[in-house]
This record gives sequence, structure tokens and C-alpha cells, in this order.
Amino acid sequence: MAAIDALTGDILQCIFRIVTADAHKCLRYWKHALPVLAICRRWRELTIHLVYSTVIIGDGPVIESSYMPVDVCTSSDIGARNQNTNMDLLLSTGYIKHSRELVITQTPTEYPIQLLVFIKHALGNFCEWTGIRVLRLSFCTTIYNYELHSENGREDNARAAQIAQDIAEVLCNVDTLAIRTMLDNEMLIKFAETLGRCYFGQLKDVWWMTPACIGSDCTSTRLTTCLLRHANNEQSMPLVRPQQLKSMRLVPYTNKFSWQCFRFDKQSNNIVFESLTNLSLESRHYGIRVPDGTPILLENELNISFPNLRHLSLICVNITPDIIQLFAASPLTTVVFEGLLENALHLQVLNLNRLSMLKVSTWFGCTISDEKFCTESNALFQSVECAVVVFSVDIDDMAINATDVYWPCLTHLELCSEYIEDLALDLVPRVPNLVYLRVRAFKAGKDETEQSAQEYFECLRQKYSQPSQSNITNVVLSFANGRPKSFDDLATDLFVHYLPKLRNIKLDNAV
Repeated sequence: MAAIDALTGDILQCIFRIVTADAHKCLRYWKHALPVLAICRRWRELTIHLVYSTVIIGDGPVIESSYMPVDVCTSSDIGARNQNTNMDLLLSTGYIKHSRELVITQTPTEYPIQLLVFIKHALGNFCEWTGIRVLRLSFCTTIYNYELHSENGREDNARAAQIAQDIAEVLCNVDTLAIRTMLDNEMLIKFAETLGRCYFGQLKDVWWMTPACIGSDCTSTRLTTCLLRHANNEQSMPLVRPQQLKSMRLVPYTNKFSWQCFRFDKQSNNIVFESLTNLSLESRHYGIRVPDGTPILLENELNISFPNLRHLSLICVNITPDIIQLFAASPLTTVVFEGLLENALHLQVLNLNRLSMLKVSTWFGCTISDEKFCTESNALFQSVECAVVVFSVDIDDMAINATDVYWPCLTHLELCSEYIEDLALDLVPRVPNLVYLRVRAFKAGKDETEQSAQEYFECLRQKYSQPSQSNITNVVLSFANGRPKSFDDLATDLFVHYLPKLRNIKLDNAV
């Protein structure tokens, strides 16, 4: 093996991009990347533009829907986190010239206008922002800011809008904008709305995850990538030229969505997404599953087509055959569906056999029976002939009789429940082409002792004493935290014995 110093600069940079990939997410991750710069001069020269490409103001949660732990969530702690920054270091060393991205992660406490004023002052003191192309702004949620106040109401809203305009003037070359927040605060909504309106015409990429509305009077002819959360109707949606879009993710919040926002030519009823290769339609909001989904309605007068769509995701969307028919002529290679199993049957409208991968993730609804599950899953997984067919299912509170299911087309199976009968080994003969099995049994091993674990696995060893004819090569087992030490070894021995082609087995905690 060659010494690392013998590697070319291009190879090292590929390695360093992976090592520093999370440095732009928050200040904590950025600090974790700093040691790479201290190894030697060569490493420093190769990584300096990767590490110092991001200016960070604030150190809130990485994801806006995360909650800070209660014990570090006092008002003073939040204030200190909001003011944490790497900006002083970048300015004092002159490395600000390498910066192309600005990440502002703030946690409002009582009066959000004070936070907006702080952001403005932090940016207004310097004139090194012309190189910034990416602006990511998050307002984080804690137990302290469910109720935010304003002393002057309308005046503060106007002030928030002016601050947004001032920021847009200082960061005048931004072409990628990401705004994320769960907070439904009038002042913050006004700030986000104004900022979005100031930038929208010049953006190439936008991630819009806020209750704020950009407005239908804004237009864009440059967007190639967009994520629009809370996208509701043509009154709140900006007008986007569909021809340039390459990747799009739509997350309507209400039960009505209109495609009118992509009707750039009002004289035509045709909406053609010529360049779109990736499309995701979702109704999941901040990790919350919506069992009946949000219907993506069609307007009868519009002709919508996706002539070059390759990857389609339908997450918790209450789909109908009419919706699926939109993509029947698209050259799809990957389809990902998450929702009720009965809705997944509509996917058969597509030519599933042409796909390279089909993934179906489902959970049991309130009315589905064991018999209905078996009938519907058998209907879906007995005729698909893709290279990869993944079925991920939550079987909590349900019992699957292995003799009632037959999934010959499945290559990957993921089961999730508190307990799983025989750790899914009884299903193995019913899935002859399976190569990957994941079992997430949240309570398996929780109340076991060393002796009871021995007895449990002894019963399974006797039941599955003869090796199967399975083609499974990879297994992931997730069990309860705090299980007996011998539990993992006993499970490993059982699976290795029963699955003769097994190459890799991994065990971890089910969380």
C-alpha cells in the first residue's frame, strides 16, 4: 500500500471533501474539520478552500426541527450560541476571501426583532461579502420560543422587512438560498418572505422550508433546483419556468396544490418539465407522517408532462391512478414510494419492469387486516422484475403468517416492529431472491437475561436447524439497548448457520 504522501493532490482532495463534508452544517462540525489544516503545509493548501469556504454565525441545532436538550436550553445559553461564529477568525487571517457560503443558525427567544438586528449588525460591519453565493438561514425551535413577542407589532414587521432588504443588498451575489424554520411567527415570516422576494429572480437553487409565501407575482427563469415546502396554491407560489428545472421537491401543506405556478406561458395549457430528472412529491412535514397523505390534485385543463424524468419519489402522498398516469410515459429508472400499501398498488400503472430500482415503504393503516396486507403485498411483489426491489414495512401490532405471503421479486426486505416473529427467519423461504435483510426489533432482548436469551435462541436453533437455500448475503439486526451481552453472539451464530451465503452481518441498537 502506498504511503499517503505518495497520493496525488486530486486523490487527496477527494478524500478531504469527504472528511470536511459536514463542515458547512454548523459551527461544531466546522471545528471538527480544523485539525486537517494542522497536519502539514501540503494538506493545508489542499483543504483550506474546503474548510474556510463557509462563514457561520450561530450554533443552533443542525436541523431546524431538532430541539435543544432542556439542560442546555436556558435563555443565556441560547444567547451565547446565537453569537458563536468563525467570522472573526476568517477576517483576522484574511481567509474570508475563500468564503462562498454563509450559514446563519439562530434560535429566537422572546423578541425575535432583536435577533434580526443582531444578524444585520454582524453582516453590516464588513464588506467582504461579494464572494458569497450560498445563503442558508435557519431559525431553530426550543421549548422557550413557542411564544414570541413583539413590542410594536406592525412597526416591527416593517423593520424586519427592511432588515431583509438590507441583507439582500450586502449579500448581493447570492444564487442559492435556503430558509428553514418551524416557527409560525408573523415577524419572522415577514422577514423570510421579503428575503425570498428580493432574491428569487436571481436564484439558481432554492430550499424554501417556511410558512412564509414568496408570492405569485415573483418569477424565476434561472431555477434548476428547488424545494418548496408549504407550497399551497397559485396565490402563494412564485412563478417558475419549468423548462430549466432539473431537480424538484414539492411538499404541499394543505390538501390543495396547483400546478399553475409552473404555467409560465399563460396562453398555453401545456406544462413540460423538459430538463427535470428528479422529482419528489411529499406530504410529510418535519418527520410527521400523514396517514391519508395530501392529494396532489390535477387541473383538467392542464397537460403536464415529464419527458426526461428518471427518479420519482412519492412520500405519504395520497396518490390516484390519474396522478401515476402523469409519469407513465417518463423514462423512469427509480421509483420510491412511502405510504399506504393500497396506494402502492397504483404503481402498477407504470411499467415497473423497466426500472432499475423500486422501493416501497409502508405501514399499517387503522383498518387494514393481516389478510388484506398479504393479498396486496403479494399482488405487488409477484410480477415486478427490476434489478433491485426494496420493501420496507412497519409490522407493529400485526402478525404475518409466512405461509400467506410470497414475494419472489423482492431483493431487499426491511422489517420494523417491537418484536418480530423468529427474527423474520420464517419469511426467508417465501422471498427466494432476497439478498439483503434488515430486522429492527425495538424491544428484542430488552427483558431478557443471559439464561432466557440462551433458551430463546436454543428454540430457534432447533426450529431452523437445517441451512436454508437463501441467497441472502447481508443482514442488519437492530435490537433493544440494554440487552444481554450474549444476545448479539447468539443471534449472529443463528443467522450464520441458517444463511449459508451470508457474507456480512451487522448488529446495532434500535432507535
